[in-house]
Amino acid sequence: MKEIKIPFLNLGASKNKVALDIGTSSIKSVFISKQKTGAMQIDRFSIEQIEGERSRESVAAALKRFIAKQETKIQKAVISVSGQSVVVRQVLFPKLSSDELHSALQFEAEKYIPFGINEVYIDAQMIDGKVEGGKVKVLIVAAKKDLVGEYITYMNDAGIAPEAVDCDSIAVTNSFIFNNAGAGKDRTVALLNIGASMTNVCILKDETLNFARDIPVEIKSIDALETQIRLSFDYYENQFGKGIDGIYISGGGAKDTAVNERLKQAFGLEMIVWDPTAKLVISPKVDSKALKEISGQMAVCIGLAIRQ
Repeated sequence: MKEIKIPFLNLGASKNKVALDIGTSSIKSVFISKQKTGAMQIDRFSIEQIEGERSRESVAAALKRFIAKQETKIQKAVISVSGQSVVVRQVLFPKLSSDELHSALQFEAEKYIPFGINEVYIDAQMIDGKVEGGKVKVLIVAAKKDLVGEYITYMNDAGIAPEAVDCDSIAVTNSFIFNNAGAGKDRTVALLNIGASMTNVCILKDETLNFARDIPVEIKSIDALETQIRLSFDYYENQFGKGIDGIYISGGGAKDTAVNERLKQAFGLEMIVWDPTAKLVISPKVDSKALKEISGQMAVCIGLAIRQ
């Protein structure tokens, strides 16, 4: 699996993963354990609504309600951030060792991101070993420290420590590749993870993430959403000289027939709905029917929980 292993902050691993997707209107969670066979098993999941307008207090209250409902004490969780304070870029770098790459980032990154190097948490990973003109493809991910700090504050207010901080687009990509191995081989596919007020656009070429963008548009503003998705596709085609061969859709928008039909007509491609839980073992204790109902909304959560 071509897993992207970039976190902004890696604060200590645990064997069994608890992942939290803190959204605008709800907090999704999943508990995953690795079995002796190597399989990943969903042990629990939940969606806790954020009551009223999202704020530090309302998010902390929702997290505390979530914790109170758990059978075991939660000490750590993997979380992610998204939005315009998060940047994902594919760039060409001289071929370097992992340590050399991270050292070089401190001097080179400002060429590729619209923020000052001291304003962000940043990480990078070589995503293709092929050398082109003495250089290799590197994925750079940066998130503003104030955004990451906001999410860590939510966690601290609820008494949970962050295990790692990732970003939504990478979590969605890892979840897709894990559950759909081979679906993007020798093709260029777009992943649209459509939420109530944020859509993650990820474009993969031969199962490698080439482009990612978060669109902060409400799903009910379908005209604006279509326009922004089209701009993303056009930018990708201009940069990489290749159009989109297929579109895979997840999130709450995956179940919205009107959204599906609108995008299908707009781009002339079938909207393939995928299940982020497809390749996971489901614990007998889990209500599999209830999970199936909301599984499309769990792409970020699953991607966070399966990260090694």
